Amino acid sequence: MSKKLQQNGIFESSRMMLPEHREAYIIHQEQLAPRTRPSLDAQAAEEMSRLLSNSMLLGDAVTITLFHEHDDIRFTGQVLRLDSPARTLRLLTENGSRDIQMNLITDVVLANE
Repeated sequence: MSKKLQQNGIFESSRMMLPEHREAYIIHQEQLAPRTRPSLDAQAAEEMSRLLSNSMLLGDAVTITLFHEHDDIRFTGQVLRLDSPARTLRLLTENGSRDIQMNLITDVVLANE
């Protein structure tokens, strides 16, 4: 058998890579790598808590951003219930209600902003 067909010979002999392929490969590798959860300062946590409480009391619609390893998840709706001991909240969205863990929330903004 020829040397090119042994082990990784085919790929070792073709070292040229187009810049577009290199950029796509780098982006792909970044998407595969899990992200770390950002830490929130006290002021941001207090502002998010205020917005969630106002949504529950006044019926304001909010957009909640949840942390995920690969990409952020966003839900828009009205907070129906805050359960402090369980650290969860219930959000009424267009598709029904959804329970959300508060430790996954990274951002809360008013929905009309």
